[in-house]
Amino acid sequence: MKHFILSFSLIFLLFNFSLQGQKTADNPNDTTYTLKLEKPSFMISFPGEYILEESSENNGLKTELYITMVNDEVYTLKYTEHKNPAISSGNPYYMDASLESFVTGIKGTLSDKKSFKYGKYSGLEAFLTLDDKNMNVFYRVLIIDRVQYQLIVITKSSEKTKMIKNFFNTFICPANS
Repeated sequence: MKHFILSFSLIFLLFNFSLQGQKTADNPNDTTYTLKLEKPSFMISFPGEYILEESSENNGLKTELYITMVNDEVYTLKYTEHKNPAISSGNPYYMDASLESFVTGIKGTLSDKKSFKYGKYSGLEAFLTLDDKNMNVFYRVLIIDRVQYQLIVITKSSEKTKMIKNFFNTFICPANS
């Protein structure tokens, strides 16, 4: 009876966690899970099942943080909806402030920073090291229509792997129907 209860509990947990993500295809070898929201409108494919780690609404800021861990790598998408009209698409001041706040928050060392283009928008991309943890961080921030998107990968790799590139490249805003 004890084994039955344990087995049932594990199946229940696995079933509940599998509802968090939506597979992008019926291919059993496909391990990507697509997050698609209508407001704000965006989508991204994670390399594993993601969970909504955090959701809050404070002082006119709505923030959600989605995360997955695959092979000791952490993949994260965080978005914040801003009410302040000064926080506008491609605003370099707010993207720099976002990066600086992130670097300070994780106690990382900024190794590289550059602009990137996403359609008609400009974004900021960075590479950081977490020396005390022997880890690296690939970071992107983009502001589109007063929504700030942060894509973050924490890994031991010092180069963007195919999986990291795919994660960044699957971000689509606004999401296509």
